[in-house]
Amino acid sequence: MSEPSTGAGGAGEAGPVGDPYAWLPASIVSSVAQTPGARSLTFAVPGLRPARAGQHVDLRLTADDGYTAVRSYSLSDVRASAVPAVPAVPAVPAVPAASDGVGGAEGVGGAGGAGPVPQIEVTVERLDDGEVSPYLVDAAEPGDPIEVRGPIGGWFVWPPTEFEPDSAVHAVLPEPPGATPLPDVPVQLIAGGSGLAPLMAMVRVRGQDAPPMRLLASVRDPGARWYVGELDEAVRASSARAVGVSAAAVSGVGVPAAGVPAVGVSAAEVSAAGVSAVGVSAVGGRTGGLTVDWVYSRVAPDGHGRPAGRLTRDELESLVLPAAEHPLVYVCGANSFVEAVAGWLIELGHAPTRVRTERFGGV
Repeated sequence: MSEPSTGAGGAGEAGPVGDPYAWLPASIVSSVAQTPGARSLTFAVPGLRPARAGQHVDLRLTADDGYTAVRSYSLSDVRASAVPAVPAVPAVPAVPAASDGVGGAEGVGGAGGAGPVPQIEVTVERLDDGEVSPYLVDAAEPGDPIEVRGPIGGWFVWPPTEFEPDSAVHAVLPEPPGATPLPDVPVQLIAGGSGLAPLMAMVRVRGQDAPPMRLLASVRDPGARWYVGELDEAVRASSARAVGVSAAAVSGVGVPAAGVPAVGVSAAEVSAAGVSAVGVSAVGGRTGGLTVDWVYSRVAPDGHGRPAGRLTRDELESLVLPAAEHPLVYVCGANSFVEAVAGWLIELGHAPTRVRTERFGGV
């Protein structure tokens, strides 16, 4: 996501399986364009530890002359990272992309070259003056080698990290009195531009019995939206499940199976402008809907209802879960965006301990 340090020197030795600070050889499995300037890349990484939504990895490229460049990128998909660990090997051959984009690659590395291999996805936005992102967005191909270190991070993750009541964290930032326990709390995701990547990983791991989740994404224009088709479909499926559960709770009939639309739920629930309908919460249960709201800073689509412009404090208040519900809020984006949004959230009464931030860019 960001473009930090570079340096000269050769590639390091791969460490033991499960060491988050070891460099592991990996290869590109597949890539998908999100926009003309952004691409999602899937890597097969033998020996990688299971990753959590919200974490990031370091990627290292090594030139023929030994020069290396290292960049950190948030993980946009971690679902295929939790497979049986396979020892790292000196080289990783190219592998075909998994047909459903979720399952681990077969026959890559490991003992005898067999068994599933962990996969992770990052989504990279091209920086015209960048050293690594232009290659990853414009030139990288399946089979290309790369080194991966991680996954890294333990606070900006979902499902959330919990700390003991007598821990140092709670001594400084105590939980709000009477707040819902973290495993059951509603979740608010707020993204600025490419800050959507780690939040998309959270949406993707969200189970059918998850609490309500709301995503607010600020982008320049409709062409800058990532994952828009997948998010629209996720909202439709979430609404269908919630309506089905609600109908069953009222009428006593069976609940539709996952993926089976409930009666009365149509594609109209997701507007052509890319702003979802509010997810419907289940009656008598913790299952909640998924809501996605887009705001546009430069150009808004026809019929959107909101003119283009930067997000304001008043708009934020109307578009996020209220502080009275004690939601767990994740904010990711450029420094200025995160600083402004986090400050507004605190002013609006959100507990500091329930606002988790990840930022990128210069100080």
